[in-house]
Amino acid sequence: MSFAAPGRGFVALYTLAYCGLFVAFMPFVTILLQVKVAAIDPAGRVALLGWVVLGGAVVASIANVAAGWISDIGWRRSGTRRPTIAIGLVTIVIAFAAIHGATTAVTLLAAVAFWQVALNLMFAPMVAVLADEVPNRAKGQVSGLLGISHPVGVLSASVVTLPLFADAAARYTANVVLMVAMIVPFLWAARERGMGSDAGPDTMISTPPVGRADLIRAWVARLAMQAAGNGLTAYAFFHFADRWQGGGDAAGPVARAMAVVTGVAVVATILAGRWSDRMGLRRPFLGLATLLVAGGLIGMALSQGFVGVSVAYGVCTIGLSVFLALHSALAMQLLPSPATRGRDLGVLNLTNTLPACVPPLLAAIVPPGSGLGPVFVALAGVAAVGGVLALSIRSRN
Repeated sequence: MSFAAPGRGFVALYTLAYCGLFVAFMPFVTILLQVKVAAIDPAGRVALLGWVVLGGAVVASIANVAAGWISDIGWRRSGTRRPTIAIGLVTIVIAFAAIHGATTAVTLLAAVAFWQVALNLMFAPMVAVLADEVPNRAKGQVSGLLGISHPVGVLSASVVTLPLFADAAARYTANVVLMVAMIVPFLWAARERGMGSDAGPDTMISTPPVGRADLIRAWVARLAMQAAGNGLTAYAFFHFADRWQGGGDAAGPVARAMAVVTGVAVVATILAGRWSDRMGLRRPFLGLATLLVAGGLIGMALSQGFVGVSVAYGVCTIGLSVFLALHSALAMQLLPSPATRGRDLGVLNLTNTLPACVPPLLAAIVPPGSGLGPVFVALAGVAAVGGVLALSIRSRN
């Protein structure tokens, strides 16, 4: 039995909604949360932000698995995950209101924990929809297309902080309106038909079988690559600034360099996903992406000039983007049963939250005054381990 790929309308609605998820969290985690923390406790803002981020990561790790499991139950019964996403959308609107109204550290911690639950009620089933609806032969292309979600999230952070939205209430309102406008069309108009595999919602068998060892390799490979990416994100600006020789603040030139790199990475990821689908192969692209990541990180460690660091950062970022997108496509082909996709992808998505501990660990082990070169070399080694593990997966190509 075979299925046609979902129509262009479905992919467009799904991509818009997926970008809406990034709009739901990126303005908040990059700007609005820091502003709120500073307003509640100006003197202790660093410590409070650390506790909020750590608590949120713990809640998110549990909530993502639980939300995926809940959406699995709904999918087995009715063939759709949209009700779970809709509940999450309503809940996160309430959570934003609770965050805006928080006036103490305790109420902020509670509100952010609630916000994490709501966000994952949307995120976990939305990711599972890709596995449900997109056939294996098109998963690379769609996964690559979803690479636009990060820059869309970054852009939305700029939008909600425009002078037009002068106070916190206006910013939260703008954030909510943008998010709702992007997610509601999918909830309203999209129709799930279970074309992601030969197994529908009422099919409980695993076909074809996948070895447990391959699932473990895939999980650790993504964890390693995400850890490398988190370390890069945490320390890239400092490294750029150290190499900046021009006059004035380095923030502007660094931001422009990163923006150019992000645009190139999005295009490269979309193309890699399309070629991967046409060739019916994932691992060769994962291997090449690993070389780009490791080579780029080493290049950053060795480069002494701003241009050299920019090029190395671009190579690394392109590799990371391609690896994570095509690893997602491969991982969805490794899932043991259609009946538990949401839960299993929730476990896989722990690799998105656990690497949050990487920057503090690096700060603790790198000798003071040694510069960031050793950090990037260590991250290159971590990325290489992830790539080797991905290439060792045997049950799928």
